[in-house]
Amino acid sequence: MRQKIKKAGLGLGCWYALCLSGLAPVPVMAQTAQTSASQKVIRLVANDQDILRLSQVPQRVAISDESVADVQILSASAGQRGEVLLIGKRAGTADLRVWMPGRTNPDRWTIEVTSQVQQQLAQAGRPMSAQVSSAGQQSLITGSSPSLLDHQDAMAAARSGTGPDAPVLDLSEVSTSGMVQVEVKVVEVSREVMKDIGLSANAIGGKPWSGGVNLLPKALTGGLSLGYNSSNFSATLNLLEQNGLARVLAEPTLVAMSGHSASFLSGGEIPIPSSGGLGTTTVEYKPFGIGLTVTPTVLSPERIALKVAPEASDLDYSNVVQMPGGGVMPSLRTRRADTTIELGDGQSYIISGLVSRQTAAAVKKIPFLGDLPILGSFFRNVQYSQKELELVIVVTPRLIKPIQKGATIALPGGRQEKLDDAPNAWGYFLLGRHGYEQMPGFSR
Repeated sequence: MRQKIKKAGLGLGCWYALCLSGLAPVPVMAQTAQTSASQKVIRLVANDQDILRLSQVPQRVAISDESVADVQILSASAGQRGEVLLIGKRAGTADLRVWMPGRTNPDRWTIEVTSQVQQQLAQAGRPMSAQVSSAGQQSLITGSSPSLLDHQDAMAAARSGTGPDAPVLDLSEVSTSGMVQVEVKVVEVSREVMKDIGLSANAIGGKPWSGGVNLLPKALTGGLSLGYNSSNFSATLNLLEQNGLARVLAEPTLVAMSGHSASFLSGGEIPIPSSGGLGTTTVEYKPFGIGLTVTPTVLSPERIALKVAPEASDLDYSNVVQMPGGGVMPSLRTRRADTTIELGDGQSYIISGLVSRQTAAAVKKIPFLGDLPILGSFFRNVQYSQKELELVIVVTPRLIKPIQKGATIALPGGRQEKLDDAPNAWGYFLLGRHGYEQMPGFSR
């Protein structure tokens, strides 16, 4: 019996020693409740409310940020469950603590309030990839957006949560490529000849045809039947150019970042003198020719919004201005367009309808008799002709990426065989020097 008491006393002594040293597993109810309650999250929408149901009526509640959400204890009869009304005010996060009767430590919840824009986007099947949070009166956007549209949705959600005048700190990034290569082809066609053969630019570059086929006369195609749609526009253009029905004025390729502009000008500058003060003359140069300004905006990895502003101008000697010191100054005949389109990567768009008209007079007369003052009109004939030229612009944007570091770039003539190679010795001996002569400007 004494041995059992001694063993029990020894066990109690060890247990007290462990308790004093802090190594014994002493159960702390407050820490366990606090850990489990920290995982509770309540999600609300701004200007919306919800009810938190509890087992008892709480003694008091507290929230860390009253500008994000508001709480109110609902009255209840004795023996009924407790209810707390939660009202979302603006986008953000707040900490809710509830003290229950007979307990010292409160229960905790995390209140996450999202804006109405975020809820509407989620219901429409367009959930945002970037994260929008609020700290005080400022919104914060973090993460990555797959497209510019998704980034715009995140900005709208951030401003709707804190107000349009509140600052927004944007730390997110758009993962799409921001480099766009725009291939432009400016073509001038004669409308008179096109009408004579029954062809128009709308038929060439319109919507893809499902069953209809528009044919050129056999005299031009040699019996070849060619259908006109957006996919074979290059073949159609080459055919028209070979027969003198079209003329390519410019074919630039521009590269610009998303949201920035790139311009191109093929022509010259005409000096325009103007009188200054004290009898001086100043000269101002005005550009003319084929000009183009493009501004691409990458909306998504498949869609590109493109603002195109082409301009074609040339000198008009039929409308000149007499200069004070002698001589004439021609005017400028300008055709200009400004449009915004949305295309897919590699798709083409055709802009047409820029028409210029030139009227010419041809006089046919009998020599000497047609120059008489009054009777000359009977021996003279004047024929007026009008020439119409239409400007057709083909635009093709493409998303591009830079070449990786260390990649080998194939240069023109890089695969050309060298003259001192062993397999090339007999060819150089038989064909002579000119058989393997290198072209100027190509590498050896």
